[in-house]
Amino acid sequence: MKSVCLVNGSLRGERAASLQFLKDLSLRLPDTQFSKTFLTVKARLRDGYPEEMLRSMACADAIVLVFPLHNYGLPGALMRLLEDYYGYIKRGAAYNKDAKVYVIVNCAFPRPGASTGEAIRVVRNFCRRLSLKWRFAVCIGTGPVVVLTKRIPLLYLRLKRAYAEVASDICASDGEVKKDYLIRPVIPEAIIAMIKRHYERTGKMIEKENITKQA
Repeated sequence: MKSVCLVNGSLRGERAASLQFLKDLSLRLPDTQFSKTFLTVKARLRDGYPEEMLRSMACADAIVLVFPLHNYGLPGALMRLLEDYYGYIKRGAAYNKDAKVYVIVNCAFPRPGASTGEAIRVVRNFCRRLSLKWRFAVCIGTGPVVVLTKRIPLLYLRLKRAYAEVASDICASDGEVKKDYLIRPVIPEAIIAMIKRHYERTGKMIEKENITKQA
């Protein structure tokens, strides 16, 4: 049985499109074949991430980082996690050097590619510094729109194939690095913009309701 560490790199909680992608991938990792650990990044950690979280990453056969693109890079909370993990290993902690690393990037732009390149390079360099096995990235254009339309039949078949490829690759012995998946929307960009505006308005309304309840 393969051990997989699934990291949600978004701070948006249950409303995060990145969390939905992580859950969709998890459905393609059967419990009979994979032991899964779910981690979520945190904000404003004074003393860094707890050792228990870092140990979960160190013991995994595969690490999947799922995160939204922030200013063409990784979210700060996820960067902090990678930095803490690197420090944890450099202090002498044992870890699985054969662990495979995958990235799923939730990109706001309709055409992912150049916009996600810097974020992917950061993770690849992280893998190189610790001799981990970088495999490939899945870059999803207009992530929130994909989440809202994923139930429509025949949409985003390439994304489903990418999930299946991750699951298959975790168990494979092939060491050759694979090409990244660039998932472009299959619906017109004008409609994408309309759906995106609706998603953003809905998110702001939910935030206001939560603030009112807490007050």
